[in-house]
Amino acid sequence: MVTNPSIETNPPSPGGISLLHLPRRQSISVKLPALISALLVVAIIIFSIVAHLQLKRVLLATAAGRVTSASHVLGGLMEDSERRLRTESEKVSSDSAVKRFASNPTAANRSAAQKSVAKLATAVPQTIGIELRDKQLHRTLWVDGKSADSATFIRDGLERAIPASATPVGPLQSEKNNIFYDVLAPVLRANTADTAGYIVIYKRVSSANGAQLIGKLIGSEASMLMGNADGKMWTDLSSVVHGPTPYRAQKNVLIYNGPDGSKRIGAATRIARTPWVLWVGLPFDVAMAPANDFLRDMIIAALLLALVGGFGALLITREIAQPLRDITLAAQGIESGDYSRRVKTNRHDELGILARTFNGMAMQVQSARQELELRVKDRTSELQAALGELHSAQESLVRREKLAILGQLAGGVGHELRNPLGVMTNALYYLGMVLKDATPDVKEYLGILRTQIGLSEKIVGDLLDFARLKPPTRETVTVERIVKEQLERLGPAENVHVKHDFPADLPPVKVDRIQIGQVVLNLLTNALQAMEGKAGTLTLRARHNGNGSVKLDVIDTGVGMTREQLDKMFEPLYTTKARGIGLGLAVSRNLAEANGGGISAASEPGKGSTVSVELPMAKAEAA
Repeated sequence: MVTNPSIETNPPSPGGISLLHLPRRQSISVKLPALISALLVVAIIIFSIVAHLQLKRVLLATAAGRVTSASHVLGGLMEDSERRLRTESEKVSSDSAVKRFASNPTAANRSAAQKSVAKLATAVPQTIGIELRDKQLHRTLWVDGKSADSATFIRDGLERAIPASATPVGPLQSEKNNIFYDVLAPVLRANTADTAGYIVIYKRVSSANGAQLIGKLIGSEASMLMGNADGKMWTDLSSVVHGPTPYRAQKNVLIYNGPDGSKRIGAATRIARTPWVLWVGLPFDVAMAPANDFLRDMIIAALLLALVGGFGALLITREIAQPLRDITLAAQGIESGDYSRRVKTNRHDELGILARTFNGMAMQVQSARQELELRVKDRTSELQAALGELHSAQESLVRREKLAILGQLAGGVGHELRNPLGVMTNALYYLGMVLKDATPDVKEYLGILRTQIGLSEKIVGDLLDFARLKPPTRETVTVERIVKEQLERLGPAENVHVKHDFPADLPPVKVDRIQIGQVVLNLLTNALQAMEGKAGTLTLRARHNGNGSVKLDVIDTGVGMTREQLDKMFEPLYTTKARGIGLGLAVSRNLAEANGGGISAASEPGKGSTVSVELPMAKAEAA
């Protein structure tokens, strides 16, 4: 930092210069004539805004007149089309062959009516088909039209209800990428006014030359939509689109959001004697383009004027702006964390004193910041260590409480429950013997009791196994045999395909076959429950682990588990199932470790789970 002998960065000495005694010729208050350029810019901005608003009102009125005129012209064309539709339908309904068949639906009259209607259906473009209905509106005859290729759902589908309408022409409908409507005409009996049936003509909506006509009327940017008067369906004559938002059928001109979300100006016209509305829209930005061009020109003029005025002001304020910029940059640097930023200056005015005062303040802030960071770091380390110790102590306390509860529950309840369950099992066996000819309902309920008693016995067994783990009696056995025995105990699983993957050279293991069988049974049961009765695959895969052990993987395609569930799945009394007390996997882990192995799991939500059991090989044990 460059200093001046007459001004100090520390508190000024008695001989130093202070702010109150600053000579007026050095004050920046006499160097600020730059207000001229700002006043010029404000004046031209106000003028531009007023002129822009006036021009927008004129352009909006012009655009509204264009879309209104176009909607009226197109509405007239649509009304002419409606008259042609009524003429077509009346021509079909007044055909003599049609009347004879409607009055007397014989096979001969049907053939004549079908030939007559077929000529009319294929002669008129955009006709999907023509059908004849009786007085109860049930179809009695159908004839394909020229446009029936992609609308066979009308002919081959269920009999369609005729939409209620006060006019012969029905509302627009959409189905299977087809946009169509129907025209209804009564078939009168010959020489009477009685209705013998109805002619329904299904017509496809056609764009025809609508886009070209719109372009000639108000420009190629304009668009036309047709919809029902209730606003529930709109089409651009080629596909179904979102209608004007908001939609008000009673308002003639409206600024709205188009199907693509863009702002548009539109006008609606109700088509007489139909339930249709014709909507003509013009992009708002296209209509306002002249106003935007005007505003752009005025902005350019304002910029030029600002440049001219600013150049004169720059000559005066150049000595002021640069020091302020240096101080601002230094302040921003300190704000972002760089406390080493300082301002270099050799000025003798207010900016020079401000720069030196700023540098002194920055030094104090840097020192205080460093001291505060050291204190926070020390306190944070202490707090994290205390929280870790508290969390470990809490988990240890909870685990001990669970184990104490399990010991009391296993010792006091296990034996008391096992004897009554055995009595109930014998009673069920006796009932099954004496009620061989019982009704299916009785056998079903006996099966339910047998299942529930088995579930209760498993819970009691888990309690006793967890509380008093017996030393394993090891024998040499193959993993495939253990799995096969437990699958037989489990019985067939509906909708689940069991896949075996056991290499021929897989070495045997030396474990307690009963205890490891219980582990495998628990894993199979959990895997089937995870698939929730849905179709899936249960894969049983065994591999030589290469470290003197054999690894058995039980892989399901069930709902999977979250990371939190994986961390707690082997804890006692933790379960996510509606039934059970959460001891099966805890017992399985204890049995696997007692036999010199281990158990682990991997899973992702929605992608199934893999539970692996590692068992010592017989050769490794012998060695």
